[in-house]
Amino acid sequence: MKKLLYILPFALLFAALSCEKETTSNAENPFLDQQGPDTSVSKLSLSTIEGLHQNVFAVKCANPTCHDGSFEPDFRTVQSTYSSLVYHPVTKNDDQGSYTYRVHPGKANESWITHRVTTDDEVLGRMPLYAKPLSTEEINGLKTWINNGAKDVNGNLPDFPNLPPTVYGYQALDANNDRVDTNRVNGWASAMTLGANQTYTLVFYVEDDTSATADLQNQKVEFSLSRDNFVPMASIPVIKLWENVTVATLNTSQFSSNTTIYFRYYLEDEHGNATQMPSNQSQYWWKENFSFYLP
Repeated sequence: MKKLLYILPFALLFAALSCEKETTSNAENPFLDQQGPDTSVSKLSLSTIEGLHQNVFAVKCANPTCHDGSFEPDFRTVQSTYSSLVYHPVTKNDDQGSYTYRVHPGKANESWITHRVTTDDEVLGRMPLYAKPLSTEEINGLKTWINNGAKDVNGNLPDFPNLPPTVYGYQALDANNDRVDTNRVNGWASAMTLGANQTYTLVFYVEDDTSATADLQNQKVEFSLSRDNFVPMASIPVIKLWENVTVATLNTSQFSSNTTIYFRYYLEDEHGNATQMPSNQSQYWWKENFSFYLP
């Protein structure tokens, strides 16, 4: 009887433990439906600048010492990609000079980048160089983005660039229409030598991205005794001669002998963008080139 009393408590404990174990094993795991954070990266649309940067430019074209900021286009970020592509002038063109911008919004077939990723020209090379060409899907995505206006990350269409007018250079002619700007004190980056009390014609090549030369405003040539602290002491008007060519008549009688005179071309486009060539920020050799010496 005593033996039975000793065994009974152990039997009851064993039964309780067995029941508890069975209950636990058959119960539904409360953590089965709980998953960790999703670390996968969703693939963005190839017809957006973000999707093109994520899936094409950043991973297929941004090779070391190439499009990583060393050379343009700069594909390091979405922003740098956009700014170095859209309405960005072409620096390397085909033999016919067919392309104006790397990306011409609304005109995929007139965009240089489209040509670069589809060309069969072995000398030029198809981008990405020395790598697998872009897929049809990727090329179509690029074209769709461009033809839809090349929108930025916020879905905004880009503004057409409006650059200041450009003065590329000049020639000086004497009364016999012979060039005298090649006769200089000490080479190209120095004053040209003109005669006192003589009349010369200054011929300039002028260009603007949106305005015809005839529509450019306030065109004049200003003169100063100082190269860097340029304070105009006289000016003469300019007139259009041919397309992108203007002329001004200079009479040196208004200037003293044994003097170096510096001059600058000033003009504005119809949008108010002004150009002074050379400007205060120009290199010294441009400022020296735009000058004359009167013996």
